[in-house]
Amino acid sequence: MPPPKKPAPQAKLSAMDQMIADCVRKAKARKRSGQTDKEWRAKYAASLKGGDDGAAPMSETPFAGDAFKKK
Repeated sequence: MPPPKKPAPQAKLSAMDQMIADCVRKAKARKRSGQTDKEWRAKYAASLKGGDDGAAPMSETPFAGDAFKKK
């Protein structure tokens, strides 16, 4: 019986790729727990607010708004 093959070494992820992988993993965990994206955005927005500094409110969806409005 031949010896088992060693697994190929994994390529080290860049910092950006690692951050994206972490975000995806956390988002999947939130979906499994039953938390919706809207609820998460509301809690995250509340955690960012230190005081009423006149900042614009966060959108309901990540793509709502006029950031990409055509002229």
